[in-house]
Amino acid sequence: MKLNSIIVHPILFGIFPVLSLFENNMSFTPIREIILPVIVIILIIIPTWIFLKIIIKDNKKSAFIISLSLILFFAYGPIFFAIDDITINGEDVGRHMYLMIIFLGIWVSGTTFLLKTKKEIGNMTTISNFISLIIIGIILFSIVGYNLENSYSVEIEEFETREIGNEIKEFPDIYYIILDGYPGKTSLENVSGYDNQEFITNLQKQGFFIQEKSYVNYPHTFLSIPSILNMKYLNDVANDINRQNLSDQSIPFKIGSNNQVMNFIKSQGYVTVSFDSGWGFTRDMKSADLKLCGDNKVFNSEFVITIVKNSMLNPIYVKIFETSKVEGVLCIFEELPKIKERIDQPIFAFAHIFSPHPPYIFGVNGEIRTLKNIDPHLETQENLDNDAFVNQLIFINKKITEVVNELLDSENQPIIIIQSDHGTAFLFADSEQNWVTPTNEMIIERADSINFIFLPKNTTNIFSESITPVNTFRILFNHYFKTDFEILEDKIYFAKDGSYNLKDVTDIIVEPIN
Repeated sequence: MKLNSIIVHPILFGIFPVLSLFENNMSFTPIREIILPVIVIILIIIPTWIFLKIIIKDNKKSAFIISLSLILFFAYGPIFFAIDDITINGEDVGRHMYLMIIFLGIWVSGTTFLLKTKKEIGNMTTISNFISLIIIGIILFSIVGYNLENSYSVEIEEFETREIGNEIKEFPDIYYIILDGYPGKTSLENVSGYDNQEFITNLQKQGFFIQEKSYVNYPHTFLSIPSILNMKYLNDVANDINRQNLSDQSIPFKIGSNNQVMNFIKSQGYVTVSFDSGWGFTRDMKSADLKLCGDNKVFNSEFVITIVKNSMLNPIYVKIFETSKVEGVLCIFEELPKIKERIDQPIFAFAHIFSPHPPYIFGVNGEIRTLKNIDPHLETQENLDNDAFVNQLIFINKKITEVVNELLDSENQPIIIIQSDHGTAFLFADSEQNWVTPTNEMIIERADSINFIFLPKNTTNIFSESITPVNTFRILFNHYFKTDFEILEDKIYFAKDGSYNLKDVTDIIVEPIN
């Protein structure tokens, strides 16, 4: 069989963008995220290729038209981002209309040439196959190498459990809610200019313990939530990974997904419930008996969203995915109060709500805002829009108030814990240098968080004003389950995003507030 009669380049050029994106985001993207996009792309390529072959009656030319189309389709996004901020004589070059015309012209010219040429293109097929095999081979080599280098494992201490028999009837349901990027009252007022006292006062009147000055142990979600759910600092894990010059986040994700808090509470007779927030390990919590709000995993995947954003669908990608973003947040608020209708046993519900963290999709009354970008990171000007942030926070306050009212309107009132995983980052102003050498004010803004806790019978005096999240469940379990967990020293750490190079900033934060 001749080499030029074997045609693989359309398939390989088609899956290249998926593998390339995964390679660039391996540190925090599970490999399972690539499976569906690859399958979808192949299922589009093959029937289109067959159709063109029937029409053109030339398999090689059909393959080249497919490859040309795929290259242009997936090259559009990166080229658009490269020219988006360029102006010539006051004219914005980065407009979709201009770029679409250029890309359409290239496609028409290339397709016309392929259809009209009388030259034998067998050699072109061999070369294209070779090039596509080389680039896919390089990426696969990189992926395999990365996983071999990052084959780090960690053992999390298993806590002892105790049999409690029929006493379980005495224990209330537990709702643990994390609002992503929700700042403490001080930072919200000083940085964003919004006084949150009305919301806080309402919770106080309902019997919530309100920690006046609450600070997270870690400044980023991938360390903050796993630390809380395992009731321990992750510095040993972080230091080991950092010493090996690794950046992989799969270990925190693994111990967050299969965590000690939910495993312990299950041993006490509780049913554990989690919600798919669209972020990280919340998409598939191993410790959860019941998983909710995960029906739309494709459109709620940041990986899939990025693939589409980087393609020729960029001009309409927000419209494609904004509904899933909206529904993802609202689903959690809607389903939280209904869990008890599904389950007779005591429940532990963990809900990570990806808000008021950007993108700012909600207006003050829940109206859907028109956005150019739904990127959750701070690289866009829209995500530095303080007014939009405050309006979304006000809406989240309203939804939390509704949920709290419903949960407390029951004969057996539950435990409700509302915390945030970190504060805002407006003072960093999307500057990489600010993350490397932050001012004290920046560190405080990022660490400033919320901690609101409701315990039945107003037993909130078990918590102190100096508590940090790592001790939340140690204190709670000691009180309700008569465990003897050691109360850890409260420490606060800082690192730039994605880094394990942790710096103890406790003195920077604690001394000014004492």
